[in-house]
Amino acid sequence: MRACQTFSSVEELADLLQATGLDLHLCQLSGGRLQGRMALKELGGLRLLRLQVNRRLLFAGSKPAHRQLVALDLAMGPRQAPLRAHGVAMRPDTLFGLDTRSEVHLSTPELLDLGVVMLEHSVLQQSSNEFGGPDLTAPRLSTNWLEVGPERHRGLRQSLLTLLSAPTAPAAAIQGDLVSLLLEAMVHGSGSRADLCPPPARIELVKQVQQWVDDHPSEPICLESLCRQVHTGRRSLLQGFREHLGMGPMAYIKLKRLHGIRRELLKAQPESLTVAGLAARWGFLNAGHFARDYRRLFGVLPSQTLNGCS
Repeated sequence: MRACQTFSSVEELADLLQATGLDLHLCQLSGGRLQGRMALKELGGLRLLRLQVNRRLLFAGSKPAHRQLVALDLAMGPRQAPLRAHGVAMRPDTLFGLDTRSEVHLSTPELLDLGVVMLEHSVLQQSSNEFGGPDLTAPRLSTNWLEVGPERHRGLRQSLLTLLSAPTAPAAAIQGDLVSLLLEAMVHGSGSRADLCPPPARIELVKQVQQWVDDHPSEPICLESLCRQVHTGRRSLLQGFREHLGMGPMAYIKLKRLHGIRRELLKAQPESLTVAGLAARWGFLNAGHFARDYRRLFGVLPSQTLNGCS
C-alpha cells in the first residue's frame, strides 16, 4: 500500500495517523493555517510514514500495540529549535520513541519533517534472530531514544526515503536493508540517556497540567489554582511550560480550549448554535477577543469553521 495525502488541520492529521495505528491527541502550538502531507507505505509487517508539517505541534497518546516504533528527524541542516520527546531535546542523529512501555509525548518545531517506522514485534525479533542479534525485549534495550551517530542516521534516513518513494513494491532485499540498519542501530547505538540532556523534573509538572486540562476541558481556572492542583510554585510551573512548549500554562490552556471549540464547530450544524454562545461556554466572554485569538491560531474566523469554510 502506498499513499500520499495532504491535510490542513490537526483533526485531519489525527484521522490520518489513527488509520496507521497511531491514536494520538494533537495540539497546534503556533498560529497560522496548518498545511502538511503524509506519505505512507505498508510492506508486509513493515509500515513506513513521512510526516511534513508547517506548524509547531504537540503529539500525545499511546503507541501501537504489537509494533515497534522508531522515529527519526528527516530534516537536513541545523534547526532553530529541537524536537522534544518527554522534555528531552533530540539531537539530529537520534532515534526515538523506541520504548514500547511509554506513551508518545512529542513537541515539534516549525517545519517538521518526521520519519516513522513501525515493525511488528514478531517480525523484528525474527529478523534479530536471523542476524544473530539479541532478544530485543531485554531490559538493557528498553530505552526510548538512541543516539546512533551521523553516518548510521544518514543510512537509515536514505533507506526510509528510498522505500517511501519507490513507485512499486521494492525488492525484499531493499526492505531487509532497512530492517538490518534498524537492528544494528538498536543494538549498537551509543544510545545512552547519559549522552543526552536528562529531562528536567518540570516535565512531569507539565504533564500533570496537561492531564488536568484534558479532564476539565472547560472548567475555569487561574494560575494560582493551577499551581495548587499540581502542588508546585508559580515559578516552577511557568519555567516548565516555557522550557518544553515555549509558552506559559495559561496560554497552553487557551490553545487547548480553542481546539475544543473548533471540534464542536466542525461537528455542529450552523443553525444549531451561535459562535458567541459556544465561546462563552468555554470561558471566552469577550466575543471580539475570542474571534481574534481563534483566527491567530487557525488562520480562519470561527464563523468560517462553523459554515464549513475551513
